[in-house]
This record gives sequence, C-alpha cells and structure tokens, in this order.
Amino acid sequence: MSLLKIIHLSAVVASFTLFFLRGIWLLSASPIMRQRWVKIAPHSVDTVLLVSAIALAWQLGFSPFNSPWLAAKIIALLVYIGLGLLAFRFARTRGLRLTAWLTALLTFAYIVATALSHDPLPGLQR
Repeated sequence: MSLLKIIHLSAVVASFTLFFLRGIWLLSASPIMRQRWVKIAPHSVDTVLLVSAIALAWQLGFSPFNSPWLAAKIIALLVYIGLGLLAFRFARTRGLRLTAWLTALLTFAYIVATALSHDPLPGLQR
C-alpha cells in the first residue's frame, strides 16, 4: 500500500471520528464544543483528506468523467458537507441537528461503500 493511500485512509478515519464525536458533543451540549482545537482540527484533517484524494485520483488516472463511482462520491461529499453545515451551524432545533447529523453519517457510509466497491450503487444487484 502506498504512503499516499495510507495518508488518505488515516485522514478518512480521523475525519469520521472527529465528525462523530463533534455530533455527540453538540447534541449533549458539551463544553468541549467551545474549545479552540475542536473548531480547527476538523478543517486541518479534511484538508489532508481532500488533497490526498485528489492526488490519489490523479496518480491512478481516475476522474469523475471516466469513473461514475468517483462522480457519485463527489456529489455525496457535497451532500455530506451541506448536512454537516446544517447540523453544526444552521439548524436551530435539537431534532433538526440530530436528523442532519445522522443523515450525514449515512452519507459518509455511502461514500466509503462507493470507494470500496468502485460502484455508484454499492450493494445493489444489477
């Protein structure tokens, strides 16, 4: 396994872990959410994740134009980001925050399944 892929997979795990923990802390009104590192770390990890993803795609010759699964991942990533913004910034009720956070977690699972299967509809028989 290449160093680039190890970096990317490590960033995936770190990104998910931070997103999951931030959701728990947000929903439980934990004071941890006000700590500076909680606001900075996710952006740093996600930058590494995005840069490594672009580098991997370029290195392996994948593009959203020749790889439908990659196009699906990019669209799902935009949905995931929007749901994260809703959960952590814009939703005003606990119920809406919870719904956006849980839906974002499901979207993350779809992104991972799509990446592993190289199929925009992972798990569906065709």
